[in-house]
Amino acid sequence: MMGVLLIALAFSVVGVSAYVYQQSQMTVTQTVNVKEIATITLQNSTLGNINEGETKSYTKNEVATLGNAIDITTTATNVYLHLNSDLDSQSSYSTYSITVKFSTVPGGSAHSVGDIACTMTKAAPDPSGITLDVAGTWKFDFEVTTTANSVDSDTPTTVTIVVTAEST
Repeated sequence: MMGVLLIALAFSVVGVSAYVYQQSQMTVTQTVNVKEIATITLQNSTLGNINEGETKSYTKNEVATLGNAIDITTTATNVYLHLNSDLDSQSSYSTYSITVKFSTVPGGSAHSVGDIACTMTKAAPDPSGITLDVAGTWKFDFEVTTTANSVDSDTPTTVTIVVTAEST
């Protein structure tokens, strides 16, 4: 009887061991798709010459390419437009400011044509993001004011503005 009990016990241990060590594996896969939230078009502008100590202001009336300088079409709401400039490195100027104004606003937005979206200066070259609260076409005009420092020779300058858009 003891032998039969030992054999039954051995089979039950094998059964429990097989149950305890049995395992399975599952994988979960997903593809993250790129979602194009905006199409951005930019215009380069040439402001011409400025003399030492002179202050000049430019709008789209004097330099046509400052009108609709940024043209962005968004496919999502609450897109943030970021402008990052190198105005702080413009040592040939005592003043360099760029005011960005809404020139086209989609219907239903809290913004209006002519409102100031942001201002970039030498002291604050990278303003906080501009909220584009509804999907659609947005256009922005630039108004530029510069005052030239004294220079040793004619000094060509270039301001670079990087425009990016991100969704929430």
